[in-house]
Amino acid sequence: MKNCPECECLSQVFESKLTGYFAARSAVLYQISTEFAAKQQVDMERSRNDMEDHLSVCSFAAEVRI
Repeated sequence: MKNCPECECLSQVFESKLTGYFAARSAVLYQISTEFAAKQQVDMERSRNDMEDHLSVCSFAAEVRI
């Protein structure tokens, strides 16, 4: 995975979205807007799906799995 720029990019996007989701779930923000937290969760799930979809076809990731 480290040799694949697409994997690296998708992983960074996922980590960023995950951090945003955790921040949105913090007590203060969640009390202000559950809708914001829900949108952050959707963004995080989409980025995870994008990363998993790519990993399923990535030749670099296939070498790591073997």
